[in-house]
Amino acid sequence: MLRAHMMAMLCALVALVSAQSEPMTIRMMAKTWAVPSPNASDPRSVARRAVFDEFHRLNPDVQVANAGGLELPSDTAEVGLFMSMAGDTAPDVFYVNFRQYYNFIDQGFCRPLDDLLQNDQSILGRISPEVLKVLRSYDGHIYAAPFFQVAQGLYYRRDHFIDAGLDPDRPPKDWDEFLEYGRRLTASKPGRNGFAFGTSAQSQAYWWVNFLWQAGGDVAAPTDTGVWRSAIATPAGATALEYFRRLTTETWTGADGQKKGPISRMTSDLSGDIAAGKVSMWFSYTGDVVLNQSDIPASLIGIAQMPAGPAGHANEVNAGMWAINARITDPKKLYACWRFVKFWASQEAAKISAQRFIDAGLAKFVNPNILEELGRHDLATQIDPSYAQANVDLFKHGHPEPYGHNCQQVYSVLDNALERARHEKTPAMQILQQTQAEMDRKLLGYTPPEVLARQRGWATGLLVAIVGAMSWWAVAAWRKARQRLAQVEDQLAAGTDRRRVARFLFWCLIPAAGSILLWSYVPLARGLVIAFQDFKIINGSHWVGLDNFIEVFTQPVFYRSVANSLVFVSLSVGIGFLLPVFLAVGLNEIPRYKVLFRTLYYLPAMTSSVVVAFLWRQIYDRGPQGLLNSLLDPFAGLLDALSGVKHTPLAVDWLGDPKLAMLAVVLPGIWAGAGPGSILYLAALKQIPDERYEAADLDGASWVHKLLFITFPGLRPLMMINLLGAVIGGFKAMESIFVLTGGGPVYATHVLGLEIWTNAFQFLKFGYATAAAWVMGAMLIGFTLVQMRSLTRLKFSAGAG
Repeated sequence: MLRAHMMAMLCALVALVSAQSEPMTIRMMAKTWAVPSPNASDPRSVARRAVFDEFHRLNPDVQVANAGGLELPSDTAEVGLFMSMAGDTAPDVFYVNFRQYYNFIDQGFCRPLDDLLQNDQSILGRISPEVLKVLRSYDGHIYAAPFFQVAQGLYYRRDHFIDAGLDPDRPPKDWDEFLEYGRRLTASKPGRNGFAFGTSAQSQAYWWVNFLWQAGGDVAAPTDTGVWRSAIATPAGATALEYFRRLTTETWTGADGQKKGPISRMTSDLSGDIAAGKVSMWFSYTGDVVLNQSDIPASLIGIAQMPAGPAGHANEVNAGMWAINARITDPKKLYACWRFVKFWASQEAAKISAQRFIDAGLAKFVNPNILEELGRHDLATQIDPSYAQANVDLFKHGHPEPYGHNCQQVYSVLDNALERARHEKTPAMQILQQTQAEMDRKLLGYTPPEVLARQRGWATGLLVAIVGAMSWWAVAAWRKARQRLAQVEDQLAAGTDRRRVARFLFWCLIPAAGSILLWSYVPLARGLVIAFQDFKIINGSHWVGLDNFIEVFTQPVFYRSVANSLVFVSLSVGIGFLLPVFLAVGLNEIPRYKVLFRTLYYLPAMTSSVVVAFLWRQIYDRGPQGLLNSLLDPFAGLLDALSGVKHTPLAVDWLGDPKLAMLAVVLPGIWAGAGPGSILYLAALKQIPDERYEAADLDGASWVHKLLFITFPGLRPLMMINLLGAVIGGFKAMESIFVLTGGGPVYATHVLGLEIWTNAFQFLKFGYATAAAWVMGAMLIGFTLVQMRSLTRLKFSAGAG
């Protein structure tokens, strides 16, 4: 007995020691700053891995691990964090930048760090004044700790300057010189542009805001009441937008008589074009640790202040910050998270990162101040003085990236203004006024109180009318159902126990009805509640009544998305609805290789719509090397030859042209769906008796007559059912559009499904998104009821009949 007790105590002691030695795991989420693989070889990953390794060496009781999640493109990368927060699988520590800062605090994601900073304020000494101002701007508390700080500057190719006859040690000082340099650089070599903007989501505005600040404008600002409002519709904003127009659309005739320009290249692969030498000047970051963040040899790169605008020098400053999950209540885990954050934000971590760059032979990229701290004066003296001076000047003239309530997706709204400036001749001020109103409604949630009161009045009246109409319809439907029930009961045999029949039907229907109620109508009911709330993922939601529905019906973008959905459905049905029918007829009539051709046409159904969209995005490449442009280029060359015009390689921007984008996003779905759709019609064709075709042949009917009067009537029931599915599917479609265009350009492909998704998961307006989804659902229910009434009048018969 004593031996058993001793053994139990020994086991308990071993378990206790084991538990104490088991390191506590911290889950972190940061797409670009995740824990690198031990086998990583690029200098930035090696430096980042060294910081993680040193933290683990100093804190053996803590283990940092990457938190998995939904992987999306960079402009929507935060969606993974939102989903993990909503699903209670949130990371303990996560990455925050300025645009996300207010949003994450509003949602209750970030824990205040003031109590932790009271005991150790060493990291505050590394923070620049502009960054510290942003950190305290929400309510005076600090909710995140910066571990790196950066400023945007002007990068330029010294060798390109020499090619254009420019002094490589004298970058452009102001906007006028920037234009002049841009023209000379663009004209210096075919295929080269003086500047470049990215065309991926939010990329254009990401760089354009620097021009806005240089003109003296701003993106958003708080009012006296603390409510944030857009501030772009000003003369300064118009000046910056017109300057963007000049950079991206202005052309001129060169000394050789050939058309030159525009100065700025619009590219979906900005980094690739820079590396390929197609761009001479661009904006990029210089940091507090690494001055030059380009992979191009340092001898070819110059870094300088951005050119001064009418209001002087200005450029973006930003910071990468760690925030701690507000849900953490365990003191041990909280302390472990704080040790991680404090170490990453320390000067020691900066030195470790700098040392790895020195080891990789990249000391010339490192900030000389850190080199001096490391005792490497010999290396500090080798740093290009212009790099160091530019770094000082850029932080001196820095302007924080747009921050404030709901500024997270501000670039997506500004991108549409820039797209309009490129494609339309609308005055710049008019574009900015419309964009400002959209930004106030969509992002900042601002509506004048007197306007909101008037809207609530008519919304309430409309709601009363709708409820009255639905009540009348429900009473009429109930009476009609009672009448039909009486007719059914009259058809029962005499002496039948009607209650027994009713009970039998009830128990037959209850499993299916209960399942539909639980998995369909209960979520719908809960979703309906969200439509009347300002819903927050973590922080408490509050009731807003009809405000979400008011916003839906007063949002111009919503009506644009409805119109785009109608166009998308019309093109999908108009082009793609009959194509499977003709394909089925063809596959049914071919004499040989039927199985082979059916397999080939069905193959696109073996992959997802997203994969198909990525495939077609490559086909639609806007460059001359794009597959579709390459296929059409010989025909364009022939037309140019017949017209006596010098042929230039075809470079149609299929996804970037508002006139072509909608057709471009429709075609992949038609291509992928024609084969699978034809299989159903092939089966239906087998039900049409051959005697009908033989009789038509005897009467001398042509193939057109047989198609119109035998084939189509025989397929009519299936076609009507498929039409219902095609229309509903078209209204809900968004995956392929999201991949191909993201809803652009200029909202040309922004359909209703995308409007709902972006508002829910990018703008965090779950109440608005749910209200919009209910409006779409009501539209589809109405169409379904009309179509179902037509289907109930159809008569089905066996093929042999």
